[in-house]
Amino acid sequence: MAWTAFGTQDYSGLEQYGGAIYNYFVHNPSEILNLDNPLLIGKIFQVCLGFQEPDEDIQEVRAENAFMCFSQALKTDRTNVHDEASARLMMLLIRDQNHLLNKVEQSCQNEHANPYSIFGMLNDGLPNDMPMATNTKMLFTAYYLYNGIIDKANVSNEFVNTDEKRAFENVRNHVIDNCSQLRNTSLDRKAELGKIVFNKICEKLRKDIELYSNNL
Repeated sequence: MAWTAFGTQDYSGLEQYGGAIYNYFVHNPSEILNLDNPLLIGKIFQVCLGFQEPDEDIQEVRAENAFMCFSQALKTDRTNVHDEASARLMMLLIRDQNHLLNKVEQSCQNEHANPYSIFGMLNDGLPNDMPMATNTKMLFTAYYLYNGIIDKANVSNEFVNTDEKRAFENVRNHVIDNCSQLRNTSLDRKAELGKIVFNKICEKLRKDIELYSNNL
């Protein structure tokens, strides 16, 4: 019903049903790790990021839940589902990156580091050529995901909403253009570094969800 509401531009319905989904997973967080249709649930969390929400914590949870859902959808053997999940992850990392910056930084830092020490900000267990800037890490991660899209020529057609399709195309162009301009690292290496960051984000999200679930 939430996705149907979005498709018909019934934004009050989307807010109502999307809110119910949000609240459900607040009380049942571990269930987001084993969904029958993670792509659909992820899409609802993602489109709800478009609401004017004064509480940034809510936006961060929406973005993180969407990321977790789409990462699960990548494991499918259906090309269209895999590719749409990759495309939507790219959108989270670039268009909606403000809601994920904290989580990406946490994922790439030493968990046991002294937060008052400059050395605590150093990359933890990452290659020496990993960029320090969080937004560059996210750019490389988006490029890794784009590199893994199977049907690049038709992936934008998975977006039935015109605004979403245009948003993805803008993100895709941004990622390709900006990665091409950073010539001190090869494109293959950028994808390799992006894969490392992606896996660290997924690991951090999973651990946080399990910890939160155990504390309920």
